[in-house]
Amino acid sequence: MNELIEIRFVKGGRRLRVKRQVPGGIEFDEPDPLERTVGIAFDARGDATRERMNSIRRIQGWDPGQFKLKISVEDGSIILRGVNQHALPKGLYRIRLQIEEAKTLGGYRVADVAQDGKTVVEIGVAMDERSIDVDLDGCDRTIRGVLEASTVDGVGAVDWIEGRNRRPTRQACLLNLIASLRVRPGVGESLVEMVEAIVFAGNDRIYAKVDRALLNTMHDLSLHPTKPFYAEGRPNAPIHGRLLSGMPEAPDVKARFAELLSFRSEGKPSMQVVVAVPPADVSYTYAEFDLDLGNPLQDLLGFFVHMGELLDGKPTNHLDLRKVLATTKASEFLYYDIIA
Repeated sequence: MNELIEIRFVKGGRRLRVKRQVPGGIEFDEPDPLERTVGIAFDARGDATRERMNSIRRIQGWDPGQFKLKISVEDGSIILRGVNQHALPKGLYRIRLQIEEAKTLGGYRVADVAQDGKTVVEIGVAMDERSIDVDLDGCDRTIRGVLEASTVDGVGAVDWIEGRNRRPTRQACLLNLIASLRVRPGVGESLVEMVEAIVFAGNDRIYAKVDRALLNTMHDLSLHPTKPFYAEGRPNAPIHGRLLSGMPEAPDVKARFAELLSFRSEGKPSMQVVVAVPPADVSYTYAEFDLDLGNPLQDLLGFFVHMGELLDGKPTNHLDLRKVLATTKASEFLYYDIIA
């Protein structure tokens, strides 16, 4: 059996091709492509197909409710196959996708997979077309200093933030996080004071070169009576390991930063700080900062698989987060507005 399901995307009546599969999910063929996490709900549509799936589970020794698939990107589409040539039986399946920073249209799709057959499922998508208007006049001196010392995508951070050809979600992510660092932890020195430079801005997290004292500060905050942060130990999600590989250091230097420790604040939005434990003779280290709105992908019904490395749920949309932060102390340091 060589059954497979091809998922094609359509935007505005035209095919939207997947450019490639990346560690965090997929990239569409678009300007300044975004690494998009993809969640896939996949289940039987009828009793006969469900029984075939249960038979595969028993043969493979999988837990009830578990059904593994091979997921790949081929010729602009997402391809679903069984883990071997016998592990995706013929039948009727229902499929639904969630894609980061995009809306999938039409709910569940039905895939009728024949013996040794291929079926094509088309899914319409609508993109988040919002942009931002940045105004750094009157920017806080400490924030301005960090931005002027930072480079993103090979461009000075101030020019990158103000550029019209950059993805607004990434620009908003950097601005939201640096505003949040300016007002946290609420006791003692602002965390932004320990940031030397931003070295990466994603759609839901940033990496920064920081003073090595940040690690001790986070430990102290976890012991503070007001508990502004809690120590979580080593982070479990594999995506955090990309902080180590993403350091702008020579390979032999990177190898000396071998351990990560995670700290998280309560409330919404919740901030997570992941710090690389520095070697004893280095005055700096690197940290990852992100904010969590708690948007779960697990609201999808049926068997759930994903492309990309998920944390507790769906990556935060930082354009949506702008409204939330405007009700917090960080509002004073938000230097942009959203243009619908």
